[in-house]
Amino acid sequence: MSTARNRLLRRERGISLIELMIGITLGLLLLTALASLYFANSVSRAEFVKSSEQIENGRYALDLIRRDAELAGFFGSGGIAKGAKPTQPQPAPCETSPAALGFAASPSVTLPLAVTGYAPGVIAPCLPDLAATSEVVVMRRVSTTTVAAAATGVPYMQVSACPDDGATFVFDASAVAFNLRTKACDPTVPAPLRPAVVRIFYLSPCDLCTNGGDGIPTLKMAELVNGVFQIRSLTQGIQDMHVLYGVDLDNNGSADCYVADPGANNSAACTAVPGYDWSTALDNWANVTTLRVSVLARTLQLSAGQVDNRTYDLGRATASGPFNDGYKRHVYSAVARLVNVAGLREQ
Repeated sequence: MSTARNRLLRRERGISLIELMIGITLGLLLLTALASLYFANSVSRAEFVKSSEQIENGRYALDLIRRDAELAGFFGSGGIAKGAKPTQPQPAPCETSPAALGFAASPSVTLPLAVTGYAPGVIAPCLPDLAATSEVVVMRRVSTTTVAAAATGVPYMQVSACPDDGATFVFDASAVAFNLRTKACDPTVPAPLRPAVVRIFYLSPCDLCTNGGDGIPTLKMAELVNGVFQIRSLTQGIQDMHVLYGVDLDNNGSADCYVADPGANNSAACTAVPGYDWSTALDNWANVTTLRVSVLARTLQLSAGQVDNRTYDLGRATASGPFNDGYKRHVYSAVARLVNVAGLREQ
């Protein structure tokens, strides 16, 4: 009886304290390994999200500028633009008065330049929070969408298709000024109206700039809407932007050289077409047919252990950086063609 009871007690004894401690230790080691794996995956995923966001922002910024450049210089009729001269002087970047936007039908047809660029430090009161080191690019055209009736205070361009009209086009902000007709010359069917479009691209050191700003460098755009400039943030993380302007020296629509300032004398750098006269800045700007845009995009958040000690070539004489901080950066570049300028020359 005693022997059977002892065997039963041994079977019901359970585990010892040492066995329990060994089990807990093994469990803790397993949990530690799983936690480390989860942490490493979380860090990798966070860095992947940061990099993906940076790539998306950089490419999106280029795409926005490229699409606007392809529309720049559209003035409703290729015939008008082909025979026009650039307005002298060009309108200031923040000009809002219809009479000063660069459109004139007499005594000769003059139109504003499709694209004008300004070096850092330009006086532009319509660009709040303009970064001190930011270049400014102004693109001008009329809308590709017509309207049936004029809104008060909005400048429109009306192009005549009737040979009996006394003017080739009218540019005004008054509804009574638009009396040009379509090809049928029917006085009851006026020619369509196209609102003037002025878009200014620039960099700001902040997206939300109130109360000291959020510190996120942002590509912004000022657009002329209903007679005033409205500001819109386009994409975050764009820390720097540089534009090189492709100048067509032989009037065939293709850029022969790229310069930072077409208004300067670039004869030493541009030798592809001998004999080109660089003395008239306005003519040089009118010969710009492409833009080579480079942007420096950075991540929106710091990366642990990251030290950015590299330099970045945006096409300037001096590279940007090193920044010696924890943000990741990359340069994105694209060439944008001014279709409405280059296309007329190819014809």
